[in-house]
Amino acid sequence: MALTDENFRLSPAGLFRVRQSLKTLQPVDELKKGPFMLQVRVQEYRQIDAGVEVDIGLSATSRTGCPVWESVLTLLSKNCLHKASRCLPKNAHECQPDEPAPENVKQIEVRVPRTTGLQCVWYFSDYSPSRLLSLSARLFGSRSQTAPSLWMLSVCLAEIEKHKGVGVVTAPINVTAEFKEPLLVPGRVKIKILEKKGDQSPAQDLSFHMQQHGSNTSHMMGLISR
Repeated sequence: MALTDENFRLSPAGLFRVRQSLKTLQPVDELKKGPFMLQVRVQEYRQIDAGVEVDIGLSATSRTGCPVWESVLTLLSKNCLHKASRCLPKNAHECQPDEPAPENVKQIEVRVPRTTGLQCVWYFSDYSPSRLLSLSARLFGSRSQTAPSLWMLSVCLAEIEKHKGVGVVTAPINVTAEFKEPLLVPGRVKIKILEKKGDQSPAQDLSFHMQQHGSNTSHMMGLISR
């Protein structure tokens, strides 16, 4: 893996996923037809106030040499001296009754299970050994375990397919996602899906937003476009 290569400049421990873009060029089923190639490369390091960001490029190529999907994953290595400061309005985290959704917004409530990832593997989405160290804290009642960001994105895409049809998530599409506040488990979230029709194209873009149920806490925002 690129993150454990000796030439990788950052410590894999404590890397946080902050953004991801995904472009599907062909149906993923193309990869099932025979041998395929996966490629991972480091694209760029950036120094920012919160620490250091790194862009990781991923791609999959079918047996015929045609690209199937491409993705850029942005990870953050936080500066331990930096104090996290998010531009949230006052009382944004306080529990509030859910407002009625507009007619063009589909709102779904989803339960977040205690276990949201594969067992006995480290999640690439939140590559941190701290997950292995959280067991003792949970035994003493600490509710500090969080859902992997990859789980949040997967759930949103699954709900979009369920409520808007498989055509919305069928290649070729572009998916972008920005990850916000960590999602504690177990719990409940609401997913808002909004169709946005452009002036120049009959194709509809679709935005989605995952929030904590009963509050304004934002966990993830994303967009699907053609």
